[in-house]
Amino acid sequence: MSEFWTRRPILEHIYRYAQSTGTGPYAVLIGVLGNVIASTDPELQLPDGGSLNLAIAYVGQSGAGKGRAERAAQHAVKIIGPADEAQRWSVGSGEGMAALFAPDREGHQECRRAIIDVSEVDGLAAIAKRQGSTLMSTIRQVWSGEPIGQLNAGSRRYAPAHSYRAIFAIGVQPERAGALLDDTAGTAQRVIWLPVSDHTAPKVRPPRPNPLTVDVNGIGGQIEIPDEAQRALEEHRWHVLTESGEVDPLDGHVMFTRLKVAAGFMLLRQETHEMNAEDWELAGILMRRSARTRDRIQEQRGAIARQANRAKAHAAAERDEVMGDRKLQRAKTAVLRWIERHGPQTEGALARRARSDWRSDVPSAIEALIEDGAVHAVSSEDAPDTPVYAITQGVHVDPRSTSDNRRSEHVDPRSTVDPPR
Repeated sequence: MSEFWTRRPILEHIYRYAQSTGTGPYAVLIGVLGNVIASTDPELQLPDGGSLNLAIAYVGQSGAGKGRAERAAQHAVKIIGPADEAQRWSVGSGEGMAALFAPDREGHQECRRAIIDVSEVDGLAAIAKRQGSTLMSTIRQVWSGEPIGQLNAGSRRYAPAHSYRAIFAIGVQPERAGALLDDTAGTAQRVIWLPVSDHTAPKVRPPRPNPLTVDVNGIGGQIEIPDEAQRALEEHRWHVLTESGEVDPLDGHVMFTRLKVAAGFMLLRQETHEMNAEDWELAGILMRRSARTRDRIQEQRGAIARQANRAKAHAAAERDEVMGDRKLQRAKTAVLRWIERHGPQTEGALARRARSDWRSDVPSAIEALIEDGAVHAVSSEDAPDTPVYAITQGVHVDPRSTSDNRRSEHVDPRSTVDPPR
């Protein structure tokens, strides 16, 4: 157990609960933080109207344990919150999310708090690719607590700013993370990436501890943040504003996400509205883990892309080799046929008879036929300095082969008998 997990009793409890259930402790922790944030009133905000809405990527191979980690988080820490507890929904569309949180004409809101589940990031990508889809832009708007949907005479699918609380729980297989990472509008910047794995897990699980309880009833208003957080936010904003190059493009919103996570640590202390320096520090540790997880995804994707490129290059090389062999065989067949029909020929005469697409293969064809013993050079009285090529005695050309028949790209095996010695 690292020092991080011993900083607070609730962290040690989450770690032990994760190991007792065969789940990744970071995945269980972020699940607990998501649950406690989801249980708060939407009016609980960060300075300058910052929303606590959060997007979580549970990173691991299919079946590695996203669902198990979420269930462990629900049981490890029981949240006591408003009577209208957070609902769980599967992702649908941008319009569907707006309809989920939109009040009716009388102002009644069926859902104010939701954990929106995306079991596989492929599903998110499939919906986002539909023509006219607003899903990715709506996710970004929800993350910021902005108004979503539209209000017109025909339908009422509009949720005002800060009228809802939402947590996105996204299952991400590293090789399929492009649905988020390749979104040029910045969705990936708003996500915290944590692994569902645990490389320190014991073979024999320890006893399961009893669940803890956290009460968030009555917590609302604006959260006060420590000076350390304010200074870090201002410095980060300066780097982004001046395009200093000190901020990774994928970290454009990292400080805002850290502030949301720190608010989650504050809530686990059952503090009403004041974030302390340790909340901010613990959130920083978790964000560094997120950055390492995202970097590993990028490395895996790069390795897969390089492997695919190598495979394509090898396939192209093999295809070129096969095509080259086919052209050479056609040239060899044609050369034999022409010499058989017209008697000994010079290389120039043979090249003039060749088709333009494989004329350049005639010299190689002659060389190969000489190596096979099928033709040999003879002297010519008309041009004693120019080689003339004749068929070697005992070699017979397949009468079915012609230079114009693309399927006649072979010499009768009987024509390649060992030449006379």
